[in-house]
Amino acid sequence: MSADSRGKAQANAETGRATPGAHLRAELRRLGLDQVAVSKATGVSRQSVNNIINGRQPISRAMAGKLGRLTGHGSDYWLSEWFDESGVAPSARGAPAPAGSGLLVDHQIARAIRDGIIGITPFLPENLRAISIDLTLSDVVTLSGGGQVNIARPKGYILAPGAAVSATTKESIELPRDYYGRVGATGALCRHGIIAATDFQIEPGFKGLIQFHLFNAGGGPVRLRASDRALGLEISRLTATPDNNPLSQRPPVVSKKL
Repeated sequence: MSADSRGKAQANAETGRATPGAHLRAELRRLGLDQVAVSKATGVSRQSVNNIINGRQPISRAMAGKLGRLTGHGSDYWLSEWFDESGVAPSARGAPAPAGSGLLVDHQIARAIRDGIIGITPFLPENLRAISIDLTLSDVVTLSGGGQVNIARPKGYILAPGAAVSATTKESIELPRDYYGRVGATGALCRHGIIAATDFQIEPGFKGLIQFHLFNAGGGPVRLRASDRALGLEISRLTATPDNNPLSQRPPVVSKKL
């Protein structure tokens, strides 16, 4: 460590300030994560994580967004030069949290996405509702017999009464470990008698596309097209980070591929 770095570290210790690296180390202890887990979650090398923790490398804006999704703090939070003893960044002091514990409303969802706390890609602001965001159908559905149909074509696919298809969302979802989601069919599908079957709860730390099944329980055929609004996603922030990762305890019903 250089003399200048030692001087800054000593000054921080004397004033009760913590460097971003030191604060990140404390956050990892809180979340029960090691440097290898952070490397895998953020897609950067373990050496880079170690350099940040030990003050040899600054936190870039891209890395701040990744740490935001991992820890539940906004990207601007991690771009601070120092943190006080309470762990609060000067830029965040006095400002409202991007999303307090409980169910997020429309502007909180938008802000959490903008700050890199949660990921919804692609994100269309017009799909926001008061307390949820609509997720849309991807370009392909899988028939009960195993064949696949491209519903991006103009005619889409006609789902007959009593028939079912498997589908995924067009949007990829990424939640930090102190957030979870709940999904259900949109009103547009329900009004036509379409039932959406999937895991009701999207676990903390989930990353990928949501897989679900659509069953036509109505009396008439329903046309399915790519980008139709299919699921409504509610997002909530937990009051604490779970000790265990639920995704490591059972196979998820959500995946990146059918």
